[in-house]
Amino acid sequence: MDGYNTLKQHFIVGTISLILIYLSFQLTEASLAASFARVSFLLLFLTMIIGPIVKLKSPKPGTPPLMHPWTWRGEFGIWFTITGFMHFILLTMNRPLGSFIELGGGGYALANLLGAIALFWALILSATSCSKAIRMLGLSSWKWIQGFAYVIFYLTACHYIYFQFFSTHENSSGPDWFGYLATGMALLVIFLQFTSFFSVIRNDKRK
Repeated sequence: MDGYNTLKQHFIVGTISLILIYLSFQLTEASLAASFARVSFLLLFLTMIIGPIVKLKSPKPGTPPLMHPWTWRGEFGIWFTITGFMHFILLTMNRPLGSFIELGGGGYALANLLGAIALFWALILSATSCSKAIRMLGLSSWKWIQGFAYVIFYLTACHYIYFQFFSTHENSSGPDWFGYLATGMALLVIFLQFTSFFSVIRNDKRK
């Protein structure tokens, strides 16, 4: 995430997110909770690919701020947290929280536990994704906290993939099309991270 967000960009990302949730709920067999989860994962995917893409190909000088991918990272990350939190609320509205994360039960609760840990860290990162937090914490401490975005990504990916492919709870019907899509998105993020890492090493050696 970045620490400089604008209301205009929040409005754009929030509006598109709500439209996608509505379309998922109306046009697919996904429940409202699952629709929030799908859009949340998409927003996390966009948040995570921006860094590697910018490292592989930096925007040209003079690129307008709204066309610079990095300027959208904070908004994507915050709306990932908002939609993920709504997914959590919808799932726990009519059931005890203890049963939601109780280990056992064919892996359903284990997947939920991974998701709950990811949400906890996402709330912290979103709360500190502002310029005021940078001034209060200091740039180095703020960057250290924001570095947990990768932890959130891997926890969320494990949460989604475990639930889709390995959970055997009573309502499980096996992976759906979005489960395969989410897996591909997770692998693409990992690929881009490794590619950008080796690109940075190659460029450093040339200096």
